[in-house]
Amino acid sequence: MNTMRDREQYDAVVLVTPDSFKRLAGQYKYYLKYMPVRCVHILGSSVVGELFDECKGRITEGYDPDRMDFINEDDILPFDDVHEEIRAEMAELLAGRELPRGITGWYYQQFLKLSYACRCQDEYYLIWDGDTFPCCNFSMFSNPQDGSSPRPYLDIKQEYHAEYFETMGRLIPGMEKVIGPSFISEHMLFNKGLVLELIGAIEANDRIPGDIFWRKIIHGVEGARLQDSSFSEYETYGTYVAINHSSAYRLREWHSFRLGAEFFDPDTICERDYEWLGHDFTAISFEKGQEVRFDHQNLFDNPEYQSKLTAAQMLQVVQEEFEEGYKESWGDSTDTNVTSGEFNA
Repeated sequence: MNTMRDREQYDAVVLVTPDSFKRLAGQYKYYLKYMPVRCVHILGSSVVGELFDECKGRITEGYDPDRMDFINEDDILPFDDVHEEIRAEMAELLAGRELPRGITGWYYQQFLKLSYACRCQDEYYLIWDGDTFPCCNFSMFSNPQDGSSPRPYLDIKQEYHAEYFETMGRLIPGMEKVIGPSFISEHMLFNKGLVLELIGAIEANDRIPGDIFWRKIIHGVEGARLQDSSFSEYETYGTYVAINHSSAYRLREWHSFRLGAEFFDPDTICERDYEWLGHDFTAISFEKGQEVRFDHQNLFDNPEYQSKLTAAQMLQVVQEEFEEGYKESWGDSTDTNVTSGEFNA
């Protein structure tokens, strides 16, 4: 559940594109309803800022409007600077063609998440993906029963991309995957001091060109690999913490409904659906390009089915028909939506 301690400690930063804002702004009220934070900062381009100003009243209706505001991404890191650096690194491969903005965007949004540490005034900040929404109350800190101090959580799921670890090994020699699960869970509670320490470690690598961490990441990925989305800020930070500051966090298995858009239309999902989902999942994602398939209609959002099965039970049944692609997994045998442990657990 939300605690005043959480609400007094840190803010959330939600990265948003104009397309995702137009598609999902109707879900933003759930940030205010469930986020255990003081304020939610919508981070995006000037176009996102205009869209936010137009509908802030509707988004925050029933909530304190001061708990949500907008930050222009160019005030943190100009997109054009990153675009030009990647264009120069890929010049030979591009052979005079234009660099697709989508390639830059993949890296840019990650650089923004790390760069925010330079302006953060708190010890922590919660980064949250703009296509993902909380389904229930939750805390980002442990609640120990032995009288010890609460510790923040690093949430984990089941995913693996070898190229992320190849890149981090170039950036910080000797750094490699150290736990089985993945730190990619559509959000992360960053410790500002540890982010700055990680940035410093990357910038200290004089074998890679660049005077700023994000330039070194671009050149560390190198040329053709840049188009393969070969860097993860979540995996890099989580691995760095696991190796160098393993007592700073507790691990927690995070249950979220990543393929939410295949079963729920964001234009019709309702409070009842969120409450039902919240018994098993802490968050739901509506990824770009996904839509409710014909054979998934009137299934997860059907109140009759919801009264007989839990969301986890329904998803497990449906996933048995999946022949390929992403599947949600449960590494524990409890009925709660999270379990926790140490890095060596």
